[in-house]
Amino acid sequence: MLIETLSVREAREQLPTVLERFRQGDRTPVGVGSHRKTEAIMVSVEVFDELTAERNQSLAQAGASVRAEGLTISSDAETIMERWARGELSTIRMRELIRQLHVA
Repeated sequence: MLIETLSVREAREQLPTVLERFRQGDRTPVGVGSHRKTEAIMVSVEVFDELTAERNQSLAQAGASVRAEGLTISSDAETIMERWARGELSTIRMRELIRQLHVA
């Protein structure tokens, strides 16, 4: 996916315009970064909410699968997965932390 990337200066100058685009329903992400190298992405709250809802749904399905096997999820694992669902952890980091919980 090709994402429009603004320099930090451009992002500062164009922020009101980008926000207005989001308010008008534009769902196109906008990148921000030094020298136009994408370092961060701005998305509308609607898009962010959908992405986190999908992650929460994935967690619910995974939990149901674990319970169907007669197993339980530790509170530490739940905390890690909740952080992932909120976007605080990458998928790779979440998996690493979960694996560390189960290494004997």
